Amino acid sequence: MAFAPAKIHGGGSRIFSGVTAGATGTPPTYITHTAGVPGSGTELGLTQGETLFSYQLTKKEIEAEQSLGAVDVMAVGEMSQIETTVLEHTYHTLQRAFDNIGAESVAGGYGFWFGGGTGPLAPRTECVMITSVQRNAPTKYIIGVLYKAYSVEGFKLPFKKQGESVYRVVFKGLADLTRNAGDQMGYYRFEL
Repeated sequence: MAFAPAKIHGGGSRIFSGVTAGATGTPPTYITHTAGVPGSGTELGLTQGETLFSYQLTKKEIEAEQSLGAVDVMAVGEMSQIETTVLEHTYHTLQRAFDNIGAESVAGGYGFWFGGGTGPLAPRTECVMITSVQRNAPTKYIIGVLYKAYSVEGFKLPFKKQGESVYRVVFKGLADLTRNAGDQMGYYRFEL
């Protein structure tokens, strides 16, 4: 096999929430896009630093009295997540950071109010997608999707004399039980 330095990825990403997931299956119907922009959803805006797409199958070793070493391993859980630092203060992105609380967007500005009172608060879940153009093939993309994700971090905004007021947005994936087994959390795709 020959080395292919052009396949070393070095690009930024774009993040979209409220995307319509493709049909379920193994493999699933991949979400279509035009130059990295899906046909549905809203972009979070400009970000700073890395966007991290994570997937992990959690495993547990099985131990037996008859052996000093583990004799097998089994899967006990899955974790998927997208996290980034957002620069823009848009209504759509702030809604994701604050989660499913009172919000309004009017000509005078954006407003978010909170404090549970006596009612249950239902966290927002939605499909989230990241896209990143491939350096070696500018018409092809690396794509990460979480079918059913919720905001983890809440809203923490530093106010300071120098530098931007940036905030973290973290989406954690859940299993979407309406989808087929094997295709319930999301996918990572490297287009060829």
